[in-house]
Amino acid sequence: MKSDRSLRTLLQAHWLSWLLLVMAYATYGGFLHHRQAPAVSWGLSILLAIAGAWVITLGWPWVRRVILLGFQSDMGYFVMALSLASLAVVAVTQFELFAYFAMLVAVSLLARVDNLIVGFRDAIAFICLSGLALIGLALSWLPILLAATTA
Repeated sequence: MKSDRSLRTLLQAHWLSWLLLVMAYATYGGFLHHRQAPAVSWGLSILLAIAGAWVITLGWPWVRRVILLGFQSDMGYFVMALSLASLAVVAVTQFELFAYFAMLVAVSLLARVDNLIVGFRDAIAFICLSGLALIGLALSWLPILLAATTA
């Protein structure tokens, strides 16, 4: 029996993870607005959204190979321990920023799992994840633009 892959069926089954992805990036964009981040931060955030989608879709075989290679030598264990220690320092010193990045990673992985369940190929999943992330960042500008037009 062939499964129904219409847009309506996809939205009924996976709307929550996709909505969470959009809302998480919109919330992160609100954080950037609150901090009055410069344009460079916005550019890096856009690159982060696209790079994150690439890593968990198109780049996953390469990333997986690098991670597994790290567990095959003492030097790999040392580099991973150093990386985790550095991440712990960032988590303590920049807790709010770390929490936003942890949230973005979690919702991106959730949306990726839903894309795998649907059966999207990696290229389609990349377009979907990066597009939803960019929509979320764009939605964070909506209150700013509405406030500017009413003032």
